Amino acid sequence: MFKMSSMRRIVERAHHLIVGPRLHYLHRFRRIHGRDPILDPPIEPFDKIAYLVLRSDLSSISHLADKHLVRDFVRARVGESFLAPMLGVYDRFDQIDHGSLPKSFVIKCTHGCRWNERVEDRDAVDWRRLGRRLERWRRRDYSRVWGESLYRGLVGRLMVEPWIGGPGGDLHDVKIFVDGGRPRGGIVHLADPTAQCTGYDVSGNVVVPAEAGADPPPHPAYERCIEIATVLGASLPAVRVDMLVHENRICVGELTFLSGAGLNLRVPAAVYTRDFDPRGFDRRPILQG
Repeated sequence: MFKMSSMRRIVERAHHLIVGPRLHYLHRFRRIHGRDPILDPPIEPFDKIAYLVLRSDLSSISHLADKHLVRDFVRARVGESFLAPMLGVYDRFDQIDHGSLPKSFVIKCTHGCRWNERVEDRDAVDWRRLGRRLERWRRRDYSRVWGESLYRGLVGRLMVEPWIGGPGGDLHDVKIFVDGGRPRGGIVHLADPTAQCTGYDVSGNVVVPAEAGADPPPHPAYERCIEIATVLGASLPAVRVDMLVHENRICVGELTFLSGAGLNLRVPAAVYTRDFDPRGFDRRPILQG
C-alpha cells in the first residue's frame, strides 16, 4: 500500500524542482511558522537563521561546514586529542574496504547535514542498499537543498569513524552556543535520535526543560565542553560547537551555523540567540584571528 508520507515526499521534491531552493525554502518556512521570515531586523530565533539562509554569503567559511576539513581548524586551536578517531575518508562508497572496518561504525557525508548512517553490525548490514543511499547523498549538492551558501562548492566525500561507545553505549551529544566570543550555554542529550534533550546556561542551570520526564544535572564534562567551545568560537561571529562525550573523553564533531535552518519551532532556543545578530556574518573576513 502506497504510504501518504511517500506521496508527501514526492510532492515536496516536485515543488523543489519546479520553484528552486529559495522559493521552496520560503514555502516550507510559511508552512511551519505561518508567515514569511522577518528580516529587517530579524528578532525571533528562526528569523535570525532565515537571515543567514536567505541573505548572508557564508561561502568563505564553507570549509568549517565540511566534516573532514573542519578537523584542521579544530586541531590547530584545541589539539588532536579533541578529534574523533577516523578510519578513512573516501571519494566513493566502493573504495571502502568493508572487511577492514570494526563491527560497529558510522559513515558520514562530509558536505551536508543529517546525511549519516550508523552501522551496528558490519556483517549483517545490506551493503548494496547502504551504498545506494550514501552515494545518492554524496552526489547531491547540499547547497541546493535550501540554497544555503555555507555549503556552496563543497565536494561530497564519505568519512568513516568508529561508533564511539558502540550501540547502546553511554554516548552524549553536547552542543554549546557561542555568540560574540562568549558561551551562552548548550543542550545535552544521549546520542540517540529519540533521546530527550535538556538545555542549560553556562552555570549548568536548566533553561530549556526536556519535553517529557525529569531534567538530569549537566554532564560532568559540560564545563570542559564550554571551555573548548569558547576557544573554537572566539574568531567567529557566532557558532554552535557539537561534541560527543564518552567516559569523559570529548570529541568535537562539527561546527553548526544554521541550527535547524530556521525551519524548527524549538531550534535554536531563544535563550541562546537573545543577543545574536546574524548581520555579524556580513563582516569580512568572517573568520578573524
